[in-house]
Amino acid sequence: MCPPSALAEGVVTRDAFAADEIVQPAVFPGLSELGSRSSALADFAARSEERLQLLTDLSKQKESLTEISEHFKNLTAEIKPLGSPDHWYVDRLTQYLNQFNKIRQDLDALQQKITLRQQEVEGIRAQVIKDKEFWYAWSGELEKQDVAPPQQTMALVKKLLEQLQASLHKTAAPLLQLQEQIGTFHRDVSAASDNLTLALGKLRKATFRKNAYSFGSGKFYRQFNSELRNQTKDGLTAALKFNKSYLQENGWLLGLMIITFSLILSLLHHYRSKLQETDEWHFIIRHSWAAASFFTIIAFWFWFPAPPPLIRFVFLLLAAISATSLAIPLLENRRQAWVLSLTALVIFLTSAFRLIALPQPLFRIYIALLAVIFIPLLVQQLLLSKKSRQSGEGRLYRALMRLVVAVLGVSLIGQIAGYMNFSNWLIQATFETGMVLLFAKMAVMLIAGGIELTTDLLIQSGQSFFREFGEELAVRLKRLLNFLIYSFLVLYLLPVWRLFATVSDGWNYFSQWTIVFGNFHLSMQMLVSAVITFYLSLQISWVLQGFSETEVLIRHDVDRGVRDAVKKLIHYGVVLIGFLVALSLLGLSLQHFVVVLGAFGVGIGFGLQDIVNNFLSGLILLFERPIKVGDGVLIDGEYGTVSRIGLRSTVVKNMDEAELIVPNAQMISQKVTNWTLTNRRVRIVLSVGVAYGSDLEKVLTILTEVSDQHPLVLKKPKPSPLFVQFGDSSLDFELRVWISNIDNRPDVKNELLLAIDRRFREAEVEIPFPQQDLHLRSVDSGILPTPERE
Repeated sequence: MCPPSALAEGVVTRDAFAADEIVQPAVFPGLSELGSRSSALADFAARSEERLQLLTDLSKQKESLTEISEHFKNLTAEIKPLGSPDHWYVDRLTQYLNQFNKIRQDLDALQQKITLRQQEVEGIRAQVIKDKEFWYAWSGELEKQDVAPPQQTMALVKKLLEQLQASLHKTAAPLLQLQEQIGTFHRDVSAASDNLTLALGKLRKATFRKNAYSFGSGKFYRQFNSELRNQTKDGLTAALKFNKSYLQENGWLLGLMIITFSLILSLLHHYRSKLQETDEWHFIIRHSWAAASFFTIIAFWFWFPAPPPLIRFVFLLLAAISATSLAIPLLENRRQAWVLSLTALVIFLTSAFRLIALPQPLFRIYIALLAVIFIPLLVQQLLLSKKSRQSGEGRLYRALMRLVVAVLGVSLIGQIAGYMNFSNWLIQATFETGMVLLFAKMAVMLIAGGIELTTDLLIQSGQSFFREFGEELAVRLKRLLNFLIYSFLVLYLLPVWRLFATVSDGWNYFSQWTIVFGNFHLSMQMLVSAVITFYLSLQISWVLQGFSETEVLIRHDVDRGVRDAVKKLIHYGVVLIGFLVALSLLGLSLQHFVVVLGAFGVGIGFGLQDIVNNFLSGLILLFERPIKVGDGVLIDGEYGTVSRIGLRSTVVKNMDEAELIVPNAQMISQKVTNWTLTNRRVRIVLSVGVAYGSDLEKVLTILTEVSDQHPLVLKKPKPSPLFVQFGDSSLDFELRVWISNIDNRPDVKNELLLAIDRRFREAEVEIPFPQQDLHLRSVDSGILPTPERE
């Protein structure tokens, strides 16, 4: 079928007839254009006739409608012997409701196709009407001007337009007829679907009501008659009915499943040794066939459109067997494996009885027997686990056992009292929740193992980004995927516990929660979307920063300060974009954002000056780069190394490994000594004093030799031993040397001092200490003794 856009492409329109010629009939072309316009009309008519013939061919659409109708009839005939839907199980109601919804979706798609054809026919009809009005008006205008148009051309134009009108009528009639049939059929399908929806709603509402005879009532036992046996036989026959048409339609999916299973199994065997290196995948290696089966079923489960009960049961059986086989190695001991196997058996039996629609009296007895048999067994397992427990071992297992025992006990009481729906729902919801949690745990481990394996391969590939940030990337991906899995788990369990009919209903309910601020409405969906967007912007910023540093900046030997500035700019830019997108998802337009900025400006005026000042100072530090990460700075008389320049403050690590948090404004507005702004070379000045009477030339020689012999002392500028002054108690010297790296300053200073002391001892050069001589005068003189310094 030609799309509606074909009208604009000239299939059913003619550019030669402009719309303004119809709107303004007073302006018409001259007689000289009669030939070209009639030829254009003839071409338009020929193409339109060809297109209308294609639109009239409805054989495929009628065939699709027939197939859908047959499916509906078969489905209606299938559920007719099952009795009133009010007495069905939830599984059966949900299964048939999904099939009816699938039929409705097919009808909607078919109706859409017919509607598109009708729209195309209407487009041609509108163009024919405009052409007809134009030609009649043009002919009348020529007659007013006493110009006789060629009668043969006008007759041809009239004939073409009349033939097109007849073809349009001929095409529109079957389209309308088929559309009416689809509409009537759609109402029948909707009625059947609404009937099941109503029954499902009644069943969910009646969960906590007494809806059956108690075991103490005689009416309960009078239900066991021949009719009950016939119902069981009919249910078994209906369950085992093979739907050939479904397999014919979806046989390619089954073939693809087999191919996928074989491919996964071969890959697991081929990479067996490699997968053993991943801790999370050890349980897969032990049962590779179960892993391949589990992966395949999970991957294709949602691809099958409303599978029949038998196919659904087979999928469930395979999933339960494979999941149980995979989960057993994850348990702590054999008792837990035994309990898990029994749980899988119960799920299998319950699903089988639901498949054959076991009559309610028999199913109630089955649920009661489950409780009677399993409660003592589970209590025994609980006691054995307590006896053999070690510190903290099996605590979760025992808690789950207590929960299951409580559920079985409550379910047994409910069945005895006649609360059949409540008892059945409680058993089903508990066991299904346990299996879903088991699936989720395995999915988390599988994904974690896949991420670990992938990142290991990427790290081994030698790329700088993955070698530097591969482990951190794996942690972030695990965190994100775990959140997604458990979020979906919560949504999936909502209909299991009958809080909502479907997962989409639960999501729609929570997503529509709204908080009102005046004229502004904030829904939960808007908030979640904004939070996710902002979170993703942070992760994208981290990836871009790491990639730009390892793959671009370092390879081009860019200065450390420039690298930090570029990374900060990337971070601010990506986060700003994410923030703006998040605001738009919250429903805040740019106008609202300007208002927020205005309010923010008022806040700055009142109390945020320091914060904004530090932020702007941080930008200055990044662009002007008077201080860079790794620089050695002197702040308030304390030396340290800059370890990070943030939005508000700079972190400086001192010699004691303590971190000083310095506001960025202080780094800009106050004097800061940067020892490594342009280079890391630094001068060391050592002060040395020798006793009066020492050989000064020998002292200078010793200082020169000591500095020359040290490997880290630079030759240029060459060391400078200097005689400085005559001190109070010593002759003062200074040794001035240069080293290439300030980080070595303490060690070099220490080594030089030790070497000077050793050489002075060898040369018998005395290093004096301060001395004072006390002179006493005669007491007779009346003058008190006063100390004098030499």
